[in-house]
Amino acid sequence: MSTPQINRYIIREVLSPTLLSITIFTLVMVMGRAFNLADLVINKGVSPSDILVLLAALLPTCLSISLPLAFLMGIMIGFGRLSADSETVAFKSAGIGLARMSLPVFLLAAIFAFLSGATNLWGQPWGFKAFATKSFEIASQKATIGLEPRVFMNHFSNLVVYANELDNRSDQLQGLLIIEKKAGTTAWIFADSGNIITDAESQTVTIRLHDGVIHRREGDSDDKFQLIHFRNYDVQPELTTISDASSRSLKPKEMPTGRLWSSISNESDSSKNQKLRAELHERLISPLAPLLFVLFGLPFSMQSQRAGRSGGFVMGLLIFICYYFITSTAYSLTKDAAAPPWLTFWLPQLVLAIAGILFLRQSSLEQPNRLLGWLDQALDTLQKWTRKRDDS
Repeated sequence: MSTPQINRYIIREVLSPTLLSITIFTLVMVMGRAFNLADLVINKGVSPSDILVLLAALLPTCLSISLPLAFLMGIMIGFGRLSADSETVAFKSAGIGLARMSLPVFLLAAIFAFLSGATNLWGQPWGFKAFATKSFEIASQKATIGLEPRVFMNHFSNLVVYANELDNRSDQLQGLLIIEKKAGTTAWIFADSGNIITDAESQTVTIRLHDGVIHRREGDSDDKFQLIHFRNYDVQPELTTISDASSRSLKPKEMPTGRLWSSISNESDSSKNQKLRAELHERLISPLAPLLFVLFGLPFSMQSQRAGRSGGFVMGLLIFICYYFITSTAYSLTKDAAAPPWLTFWLPQLVLAIAGILFLRQSSLEQPNRLLGWLDQALDTLQKWTRKRDDS
């Protein structure tokens, strides 16, 4: 086989399970949220088009995880199959070592590094912001979203609402108790029924109560107490407008990367500054994951050949979980313990890169590696134990 044919063959072996893994992992993560969002359509009366917008906003967050994970699985499964079928032995006998076979994989890694970087630096912040904005817009149009029967709810800044029964589709409430707080005045409002009226143009919400009584006290004095019976009474909750929501202070995860970078130098609050730094550096290291996964995935997949495809899949999950734990710990230390990002984020990446290069070099020279050998034995033992359990 010529060099281009070898490159295409290796790329195909890695890319096929990678694309399949991207599809599966993304669908699993999206469907996990889709069931919750489907409840908004079935029980809350939310438009399906609004749900599709929310699902689209979730895609960048799902892809930020599924892209590097799927690429790692593609390496583990692809090279695991090549090793199990002794094709790597055939390549080595033809003078094509692991270092040479890794070149097309590094080319794929560069592509996935670009995709992961673009998703984390630009796509994910847009997704978080779009999801928050659309969620608020839906809540403004459908005020009963988030309200639950027989629960005291403080969704509005000036009201506490309790309802025995709640019909989400008709916005009807039964057996109401509302505690309304204004400047120097507290009112306890009891009503047999009520309904919520929303006005999209004025972006206001009104709770219209029927057949009830108001117990109102001004200040802390019991002398200024009023008892008012009513047939119809309107309560106006204080609800932030959609325009205010779009101009609200963005959370670090919702900030565009350029704004996040500039906000670090302008932020005087040290705790907020730590959160901004943690978010920024977590995004900046995201393109490194596919490159590191090549360094670890190739030697580990070659070593776990006795376990076949399943062994490669399990080993890939272990590698990803370890890497996710390292980055999560770095984020927490930077945000909560004010540790410098070069120590929490970048030094571990450098250590992982050096360790990965050593592993890859040892595998290409066919030198024994104790860690890889121990993991291979552990996987083989686990597979035998699973088979015995299934047979029994």
